[in-house]
Amino acid sequence: MYKRSLYNFLIGTLIISSFSACLKDDSQPDFTQNKPIIELPIGSSNSNGAGNTIDAAFIQDEVPSDYFIYVNYAAPDANPQDVTVTLTVDGAALDKYNQANNKNYTLLPPAGYTLASNKVVIPAGQRKVQLPVKINTINLDPTKTYALPVTITDGGGFTVSGNFGTLISVITLRNRWDGVYTLTGTMNDTMDGTFTGAYPRTVQLVTRGTYTVALYDPGYNSFAHAILNSGANSTYETFSPVFTIDPATNAVTSTVNYYGQPSPKGYAARIDQTGDNKFVMSATGKVPVSLKTKYILIKDGADRTFFDESWTYKSAR
Repeated sequence: MYKRSLYNFLIGTLIISSFSACLKDDSQPDFTQNKPIIELPIGSSNSNGAGNTIDAAFIQDEVPSDYFIYVNYAAPDANPQDVTVTLTVDGAALDKYNQANNKNYTLLPPAGYTLASNKVVIPAGQRKVQLPVKINTINLDPTKTYALPVTITDGGGFTVSGNFGTLISVITLRNRWDGVYTLTGTMNDTMDGTFTGAYPRTVQLVTRGTYTVALYDPGYNSFAHAILNSGANSTYETFSPVFTIDPATNAVTSTVNYYGQPSPKGYAARIDQTGDNKFVMSATGKVPVSLKTKYILIKDGADRTFFDESWTYKSAR
């Protein structure tokens, strides 16, 4: 009886000691001891030490676009005093990012943005503030993808985040006529009657320059004009119209072939002056409503196919 009682006592003591050890385990993190850090928290981590990115798309316009970069004070408690943070546009960070991620983003030129200051103050009791940037889209080439790399160079006495100390804003541009459209209309191929129109169709007008857009067909994943060949889905190879627009009137002033004038297949394009050839815009003038066009596909110097089309705007691309 004594041996059994001693055995039970020892087992109970071991169990209690085990629970006690778990409760006093010094390996558990104590988050209350975390030191404050300064970071650029908004962005997608690339997990390779070459900076984080965020996508920023703008409509190209004469009026600069507002853009904001967020700066954060990260700590268990709010900051007890004002914190002045210094940032810089860091071309070396973009070089590092491009190399690590096999990208070729163009550094946003000085004419492409305006910074009122390279410093921001995080007021006492707050955690997150904005660094305002003006993007001067009219000075940029919409066929390029730009990047604005910003790095925290001084955390105002606090540690700068190793993982979120640099943010690369990847900037793309679209002009006001860019978007997704429903395309309807008629076509007349005077050289081959088996080629007929493939309408209606959801297509895109894609920015190719400050005042130009090209027909892109998501169904073919290419710049192409869909047709029916004896009733079967097809396209004119190496043909897609590119429209040039007068920004003052929204009129289509000319049309050329995306693949060249002429393309390797001998296709070119020109506007048909008998058409309306003009965008109808929203009340603000910033968003398309519709477009009516007439244009001609030229084959080896001779007018071949006559298009009479209506484009109804659906959404941004």
